[in-house]
Amino acid sequence: MIKKLLVAIIAFALIGGSVSAFAYWDDLSQTESETITLGQGVTLSVSATASAPEGKVLVPTGVVTKTNDVTSIVLTYDVELDTAVSTALNLDVSASDVQIGGLGDHAGLANINVSQAASTVNNTAVVVTVTVTLTEPTTQAEYDAIKNQPITFNLNFNASAA
Repeated sequence: MIKKLLVAIIAFALIGGSVSAFAYWDDLSQTESETITLGQGVTLSVSATASAPEGKVLVPTGVVTKTNDVTSIVLTYDVELDTAVSTALNLDVSASDVQIGGLGDHAGLANINVSQAASTVNNTAVVVTVTVTLTEPTTQAEYDAIKNQPITFNLNFNASAA
């Protein structure tokens, strides 16, 4: 009885381990992290590049994915103030100057979603998450023009009094 139970536990662990390993290696997003230190009343513009990891391809949302495809690239920024303040400041983050492969021709296919953990920043860091996805092009020629091309853009951080 104990042998059967032990064999069942080992079999379950092997199957669960291989499923977990596959899920880890087949992750459909890529995440990068950075810290931004910002002064009050200053707009800090940071150049950002969203590229699929080596051996992976960023594909449009909603398409059938293959083994080396990712559907999003996530950039994370910890935004903090350079000096302590007594009143929280409004934090505004926006993206501008989007290009794919160094050109603005197909920039409308890049979706840049900026979300903030809080709309104000004080004496603790605020996490800003930027998720980059692609809209499916209408033609094969458009897709060929953007395939495996880095998506570059500026992130504009501003902390100002309410």
